[in-house]
Amino acid sequence: MLISVIIPVFNEENSITDVINRIPNHRKYEIILIDDGSTDKSVLKIKEIEKDNIILFQHQKNLGYGAALITGFKHAKGDIIVTLDSDGQHKPEEIERMIEPILQDKADLVIGSRYLGNCDYKVPLFTRIGEYCVKICVMTLFRQRVGNNQSGYRCFRKEILNMLNDNLFVGMGFTTEFLLECALNKLKILEIPISLNPRKHGTSYVILIRIFKSILNCMAIYCLKRYKLKINGSILKNSINTILKLLYRIKTSLQ
Repeated sequence: MLISVIIPVFNEENSITDVINRIPNHRKYEIILIDDGSTDKSVLKIKEIEKDNIILFQHQKNLGYGAALITGFKHAKGDIIVTLDSDGQHKPEEIERMIEPILQDKADLVIGSRYLGNCDYKVPLFTRIGEYCVKICVMTLFRQRVGNNQSGYRCFRKEILNMLNDNLFVGMGFTTEFLLECALNKLKILEIPISLNPRKHGTSYVILIRIFKSILNCMAIYCLKRYKLKINGSILKNSINTILKLLYRIKTSLQ
């Protein structure tokens, strides 16, 4: 069984080599790296690594976290897809634990949770507020509980991608929309504990207020989508469609 490990990269020259070298080698992996317009030596560091299972794609300019993952999804050949961050906060050694529930058919989407495991740094307030809002949204609309819903450490079977829509956020809002789209399609979502390390090099490129706006916009879209499913065929359907189109335009302006 081939496993595709997808890693978006943006200016992580000091950490990316260590992340790649720590990926376990006891399974058949393809390591797909998407450089999202880095201006440092990230690409050079990747090319220096002597592994024949590394595949590198480059965006000529920074398109966003979601755009990088979508590029990776399009080129992934594995039966199972794993995503993790390139800043060294996730432990590649835990990939085996991530894929186990998928192999045992206990989940369709596995999310690594810092709240269930160990987290060695203080989570920013905006992140906690955003995750709490998404948690309530997912519980209310889809009866699933996902605490660390902004986690970049995920695992799922490749066929899930065929069920998702083509309008995914290309920025950091991708994480929320991916989760809500899976919930909308009634996939079983499971959180498992992971260990999260503090960033050792560089600084985060996340703009918290921008993410928060994207999360709120995304939740509004999926509230309407869920409601539309319940009233399909009613006189409100056209109004819902109009509001959805408007929100998608707002979403585009936020990216």
